[in-house]
Amino acid sequence: MKIKLLLDVHLDPAIASALKRRFPELDVKHIRETAWAHSPDPVLLELLDAEGRVFVTRDVKTIPLHCHARLAEGTTFAGVILAESKRMKQTDTRGFIRRLIIFLEKRGNEDFTNRILWL
Repeated sequence: MKIKLLLDVHLDPAIASALKRRFPELDVKHIRETAWAHSPDPVLLELLDAEGRVFVTRDVKTIPLHCHARLAEGTTFAGVILAESKRMKQTDTRGFIRRLIIFLEKRGNEDFTNRILWL
């Protein structure tokens, strides 16, 4: 699978473990496994772009704004997968995992550069 993922701090780390079991070849990390947990969003997007790692987050308010700002500046971002809390409860980890598995099975080999997609 081509895609590399970073799960945001507000997502359950069990999601990364479940995805690794389902897709052993998938490069997925929870932000707590990195030194980036306290990085401001613009810095985080820069780090993710350098690694080619797609950001999975529930932050539907500020992350898209930072992505659009990067494009306006002429810089890229590696991609973002948004999960809106209105459609998916924060506590529904199993449902989140199921949706992400379906998403990855369909789109895991696509290029997500400069793209924001909904889960």
